Amino acid sequence: MTDLNPLTKGASRALIAASLLLSALPALAIEVTWTDTVTVDAENAGWGRLARLPDGRWLAVTTHYPGGDTTTLQVSASADNARTWKPLSKLSEPKRKLDNGELFVLPDGRVLLGMRSLIDGVSYRLNVYASDDQGASWTFLSTMTRNEKPAGRKDRGVWEPVFTQLDDGSLSVVYADETRADETPSYNQVVSQQISTDGGRTWGKPATIARQPGGGLLRPGMPVMTHRPGGGYLMVLETCGEDPQCPVSYKTSADGRTWADGLGTPVADQRCGPHVMATQSGTMFMTSCFNEVSWSQDKGATWHTLNTPAWPLGFKHSWPAVVEFGPQEIGVINVVDGTVKIRFGTYRSP
Repeated sequence: MTDLNPLTKGASRALIAASLLLSALPALAIEVTWTDTVTVDAENAGWGRLARLPDGRWLAVTTHYPGGDTTTLQVSASADNARTWKPLSKLSEPKRKLDNGELFVLPDGRVLLGMRSLIDGVSYRLNVYASDDQGASWTFLSTMTRNEKPAGRKDRGVWEPVFTQLDDGSLSVVYADETRADETPSYNQVVSQQISTDGGRTWGKPATIARQPGGGLLRPGMPVMTHRPGGGYLMVLETCGEDPQCPVSYKTSADGRTWADGLGTPVADQRCGPHVMATQSGTMFMTSCFNEVSWSQDKGATWHTLNTPAWPLGFKHSWPAVVEFGPQEIGVINVVDGTVKIRFGTYRSP
């Protein structure tokens, strides 16, 4: 039956317009109340990353800069949900500079420690060490990739490895890769991925998963990959070259191995060195050297910026990472004036 009442038609149009407007807005905004701050490492430290052990304790890896031809990694431990920290072990390679430490706990409890290891202009490696005593000692496991013939160049390296366990049980590592710069066409830097099916002992051939279409001077890099709530994977990356603050974008994959070509979808309010993770509640959080925190409740399809950042530092090469510590609790680990700190926060899901 047709309704000929103009008032009814007007009301219907208004309801439709209101519905369209509401559907374009997030259901409820996420806000984080930032609470306590703790120091993980105060010894001229940088680049902090965390992992939780099966028994609930936490490990942290930080970089130390003693000077000269060597930089080292320190592993610290916490037994009170990351509120206090004690040094546990150190790792060094003679006359090599270690940095970009990445901790990962395998399903059997073995802990992996990935890193970049270099001699400037001579040798670039991404190495993995393993610990079977919860981080107290480390044994060399493998080299994921390397460039031993950079011809004196300091821009032919491999950098910032990040691990992810895929649904099929294999282990993924993604990293920034300058080794395709001498090819034709030339790619100044790309994001590469390798897969291990034996817990990091051996690795498959590198696959390029983010690059400037057709080659060029753009530098996609510093990738971080995570599981999306409900299935699939999301990877964030920076792209340097045109903008000195290196805009951040994201890409998605159903299986963690197959990625669309190109540099992904831009994310507002994030610049340089991004980090992303998904919480048990289904909310995703992202941060970067812009030192804002963004959230998503639609599996990373859209992102919104918190009103209050964890660290109001503005743009700074502080290399933050966002971590879940418990139900409705996150923290942002960051480098602040030569120390590595965590600021905790609580949030409420809609």
